Formats: sequence, structure tokens, C-alpha cells
Amino acid sequence: MSNTPKIQDDSVAAPVAVRAAWLADGSGACFAPGVLVLRGRTVVAAGSPESVGVPGGSVTWVDASDSAVMPALVNAHTHLDLTLVPRIPEPEHFFQWLGGVRSARLSMTADDVRQSVIAGVQRLDAGGVAAVGDIAGTHALQASLAACADLGLEGCVFEEVFGMGPRVPACLAAMEAVPPAAAGHARGIRRGAQPHAPYSSDRRVFEAALRSGVPVSTHLAESVDERRFLADGSGPFRELLESFGLWDGTFSAGARHPIDWMAERLRAASMGPAGRQTRVLCAHLNDVDDQALALLATLPIDVAYCPRASEFFGHTGHRYRAMRAAGVNVCLGTDSALNLDTPDRISTVDDLRLLMRRDQLPLTDALEMATVAGARALGLDPSRWDFSLSPVAGVIAVALGEYRAPAEFGKTSTAPRWICRPAVS
Repeated sequence: MSNTPKIQDDSVAAPVAVRAAWLADGSGACFAPGVLVLRGRTVVAAGSPESVGVPGGSVTWVDASDSAVMPALVNAHTHLDLTLVPRIPEPEHFFQWLGGVRSARLSMTADDVRQSVIAGVQRLDAGGVAAVGDIAGTHALQASLAACADLGLEGCVFEEVFGMGPRVPACLAAMEAVPPAAAGHARGIRRGAQPHAPYSSDRRVFEAALRSGVPVSTHLAESVDERRFLADGSGPFRELLESFGLWDGTFSAGARHPIDWMAERLRAASMGPAGRQTRVLCAHLNDVDDQALALLATLPIDVAYCPRASEFFGHTGHRYRAMRAAGVNVCLGTDSALNLDTPDRISTVDDLRLLMRRDQLPLTDALEMATVAGARALGLDPSRWDFSLSPVAGVIAVALGEYRAPAEFGKTSTAPRWICRPAVS
């Protein structure tokens, strides 16, 4: 029996049945052992061997009895253009690391960027990822759109801009030049906009992005230094902007917290001529107090939490559980390969493992963050990222070794393998 059946489309007559050590998705279902039956790319049965029974007719059986079987994963926040950048020495301060990333990007040729993005897409594939939120500067936008489409990835490539000081007019013009049609469709890879962060893009750039009609992402509440900068325009981020020649004194400070600042941008954008209420995919949110959390729960914001990146920069006590309890959609990302301990893959499977191992997060909660929550954040159909009786984006298996119980999945370390790959249109 083959572990890599050729599952092509829903016109395939014969079903494929997968035996698993256990079968789970983000809906709360977990069956140990489990059986998954696919007809083409559609789930026609999923459950215990007793509940599924023996599919009738000609069936191709796939033996994954040594593995966990789960839906393909979503990586809602990464930077593919940094995949092949040499590791930057760990700095004392985050803003110093940002300076190192900027220098590395400035030294890259167009071919360097293309090769780095292709390598990143290959590592997503090696990690069982079928949808991505890639943060690509203008230099990497077309390379990322092409590489993601070539592999059949869904999601969004967000064009990142640093729109502060003298760059504001050019960034505003760029936002106005992107027609809403560029956002694409719910299936496939779309184009979006990413003002880098509140400390690196003016409020006018954010509001223009929110009015543009394309998906919007940003980095938010990454550190207490960001809170300080938005409050009074001082601190390390002011110094960083000055060193880049991006400080001209026009920045408007006075926000209590980055989430308050974002709430004002959303309000201002909704009051504009277009009157759009755009959701924003915000990465990190490492610095969130009780007042900010209460406000966050009222806003059209999805949160992309990157656990390994957060640990890399020394952040502790992320409030993702409190956010979820308050009704915030929290999904998983990896950030860039520069922050990761898995050089062969860029996968949220390793981030969900960390949450299970470190925080004792239940398996199905972790899977929900790595699948359907990410699909929601990227504007995809969540039903394609679980094992409901409908088309599925993809199916992966992960060998378990000695850790056979679902609750022990956080202790595993093997890479996923594909049972059903994303469809390339």
C-alpha cells in the first residue's frame, strides 16, 4: 500500500481510506485509532474504525497506522523572502535586529529574493502547510505570488510598506493605485497590503490601506517600546527612524496603547468615503494589558501568534488563551526562518507542538489555531480545513514514534508527509 496516493480531483471514482494511529482536527474531534475516507478531495467519512466501517467498492487503503492524520496546516504570518538570509546575531534589543534585517534586504539582488522565496515555499510544503500569509516587500511581491501559486498554496501575499516621514506620499499613492480586484478570490493566493507597524508607518498610510478594499495585515503591540513610541514619540523606535532618515516630526503621538491606536485607525477608515469595515490580521501582540484586551475583543482584528518567534525575542506570558476566551480569533504563524529551530521546514506544526508542550494546550485547541482559525484570518473557507464531510484543502500524516497518545503530540518532532496535497490550479 502506498503512503502517497495520487488523489487528483472529485471525479475519481474509487475512494481512498487512510488508517491512522489517531485522527484529529480543530473541531474538537479526535479518534484513536481513526479512519479517514476521501473520494478525490472530498471527505466522505471520518471517525473510529467502527463508526466508518468498510467502504464499499474498490478502495485504496493507505497505512498511516504509525502516524497522526490531520488537515493541512495554515501559516498565517511569515516572511518568505528572508528564508535564505544568513542568521542575524541575536541583539540586545529588538530594534537592533530590525536594523540587521533591513541591511540584509538591501544587499539582496532580485535573483537572491526569488531564490529565497522559492526556498521558503518549499519549506512550507515540507511542513504540511497549504495556506500562507506571507509578508513581502515590494521587492518580493511578484516572486512570492508566483511561487505560492505554482505550489497551489492559498492565502495572501501582503505587500509590506514602511510609510513614515518622507515616504508617506509615495506609500499613499501606492495604496490608491491598487484596485480592490487585486485582492483576488477566496480560493487561491491573493494580494494584500501591510503597513509594517504603527512605529514604522504613519496613520494616514494605515487608513489608506484599510480603505483600499484589499486584505490588510500588520505587526502590532510587539513590545513595550512600541507602546512608549505611540504614547509620546520617544524611545528606541524614534532613534531607529532617525537613523533610517524616516523621522520628519509629523508623527502624531498620544495613544495609550497600540490597540487603542489601531482602534482609532479602524474608526477613521470606516468613516471615510468608502465606509469599509475591514478586518486586520495583526501579528504578535506580545504586550497586551487588561484594558487593551477588552478593547481588542470588540474590534475586527484577527491575531497571528508566532510562539517560537516570541520566545526567540524573549517574550513570555503571551495572552493568547485570554484572547480566545474573549472571542478573539487567534491563529498561528511562524515569522521568518531567522527565528526558527527547524531548518528543513517552515511549519506551524512545530508551534502547536510548543504550545502543547509548554502550556499543556489541548491538542484540538492547538489544531484549531493552526488550521481553521488561520483560514478565517486569511479569508478562506474554514470548512476546508477540518474533516467535515466536504472538500478538504489537504491532508497530512505525522509519524509518532514512541509518543502514540494524542496528548503526547507536543513531544514529537518529525516532519509531516502529505496524504493529499493542495491542488495546483
